[in-house]
Amino acid sequence: MLNTNIIHTETKILPQPLCGSVFRLSAQADHSSCRASFPIAEWNFSELLDLAKVSGTGKAAFSAAFQQPESLAIHPGGWQSWSAGWELVGLEQLPKKVALLPELAKMTKRDKEDPPKGKPWISGHFIIYLRIDEFFLCIASKEGDGLAPVTFYINRKLRQIRAEVFAPTKVWRQGETLAELNIFFAPGFFTFKDALKALYQQEKAFRTLDFLSLHEGSTEPEQCKHTGKQNLPGGYESWYNHYTNINEGLILEDLDALSKTDNLLKLRYLDRKRPLVFQIDDGWQRCVGDWEINEERFPRGLSYIAKRIEESAFIPGLWLAPFLVTRRSKVFSEHPEWLLCETHEGKPIVAGFNPLWDKRYYCLDISRNDVQAYLRSLIDRAIDEWGFRYLKLDFLYTGLFAGAFAEQGAPHEHYQKMCTLLTERTATAANLPVAYLGCGLPLGLSYRSFPLSRTGTDTREEWDWNAPRLLGHVGRPSAWINLRDTIGRTHLDGTVYISDPDVIFLRSKNCTLSECEKELIALLNFLLAGQIMFSDDPLNLDDRDLALTRRINSLYETLENDEYGTVRLAQDVFRLQSRSGNICGLINISGRKFKLRQGADVKLFQALSTDKLLVDHRLKWTADSLTFAPHSITLRQM
Repeated sequence: MLNTNIIHTETKILPQPLCGSVFRLSAQADHSSCRASFPIAEWNFSELLDLAKVSGTGKAAFSAAFQQPESLAIHPGGWQSWSAGWELVGLEQLPKKVALLPELAKMTKRDKEDPPKGKPWISGHFIIYLRIDEFFLCIASKEGDGLAPVTFYINRKLRQIRAEVFAPTKVWRQGETLAELNIFFAPGFFTFKDALKALYQQEKAFRTLDFLSLHEGSTEPEQCKHTGKQNLPGGYESWYNHYTNINEGLILEDLDALSKTDNLLKLRYLDRKRPLVFQIDDGWQRCVGDWEINEERFPRGLSYIAKRIEESAFIPGLWLAPFLVTRRSKVFSEHPEWLLCETHEGKPIVAGFNPLWDKRYYCLDISRNDVQAYLRSLIDRAIDEWGFRYLKLDFLYTGLFAGAFAEQGAPHEHYQKMCTLLTERTATAANLPVAYLGCGLPLGLSYRSFPLSRTGTDTREEWDWNAPRLLGHVGRPSAWINLRDTIGRTHLDGTVYISDPDVIFLRSKNCTLSECEKELIALLNFLLAGQIMFSDDPLNLDDRDLALTRRINSLYETLENDEYGTVRLAQDVFRLQSRSGNICGLINISGRKFKLRQGADVKLFQALSTDKLLVDHRLKWTADSLTFAPHSITLRQM
């Protein structure tokens, strides 16, 4: 451990069913953070085995892997929704910077992140783990209840992990908790999920979202509501059909069309009398940062649209990005004192880059009382005046930059206070329930306020987006990167968050995804996450699209009574498994064929060596190997 002169460490054994130790680190005496972050702990890999109480086969497996660390899988967690959310094995690394547009890196990296010098260090956040085979060795930071965010630096070559807290300008008081780190071992993916569920205790928060998935007066047993896939929330959003080019006519046309064609939302939700969200995305406002209605596009205002949505038996939803402003906004010009700056006399902090807006955008000083009142009134207006009950709050990471705050406190203190204010409305004046979807949010600090959250980057109606890929932007909108995140963070779904994986695509028009890729996205979003969103124009689905829709809906019905997880077999190749053992499969999101040899995974090879498959994308089948198509999923029901 480090900083023993200022840190007091209390160690306890985790209660059953967890297997490991909890470290509660607190300040020995009053002191201030003069740096953006400071180290609190350091372990070598072998120490973690002892702290996690690992024994037997698990200890032997990890001990052997530590001698050959290139075989060890490391999951760095990720700072926010759009940060890379997948395992790294061998020499795999994440880009350290973004070429030409460094502002893009601000969208995925923690502010002022400063890893130790040298290439081997991997930056991690919130929940990180080491894995060998199906054994997990995890460090989980409990920072959602007011504690500072913890950053981990992992070095495979040195077999070392360092931990630091990010709390610039924080004044620590004697005895105040700096961090709570839980180190535990889990033998198997579902045991790992069960441990996270026991640790974070989110069931009460999840129940506040029941109205999104269960019809009024539902008599389903409480234990059935959050198991399996029967009751996933679902909805329509305008973004991936129209992007910012929306208006009243287009929105009402889409609303009316959803009940007139056999699209997935009609088959899965409307025909089963299930609740359904209809969300208006970016493009309704005059300018990002002002949040005034664009009356040229919506001449009758948003309250008229929300009323029409409610009358159509949908839950009205609206997109907002409360913490950021653009140069064109009135807030930027009329309230320059509201902008967060590096110093009190400095320039506003650039918080990111978006080519659809003014390119570079900025963030508010959310420590200010007037900014807090302004944002709270915005939420009240969206609910009370306009009539929306599902608010997607986006780009929330912009509330965690360090700067010259008007009021004393660290970024995480201002952020969590503001998130509590933004989400404290749980009902309308008519006592109808309200929900919030968080997006682009710091994962470790947000789960209490945003139990429903995006846990990956934006998807896209093409497999990848070449321009930001060439720049090294790991958080780029991309079907491929989005699937990497969905697979990599499936352990968070139903444990820490109800995970929103973004939309599925079943259309042919204005979409370059192949049918195999659309099937892959639709199935992985259903199996590995917690919400089904849709953005296709229902009236533009052709006969082939509707046939694919019927097949996906049938597969959903077959697969809905189980829970699913994955284990990596190779880069971008995974074994799919269900908790019951009744479903197994192989996922290949790589751009190459994958050959599974009999000796590599005997059980999976035997299971998929049959002509009785639910979904079959095998290209070749021999006595000792199976070859699977790229961008595909193959499934068997046992």
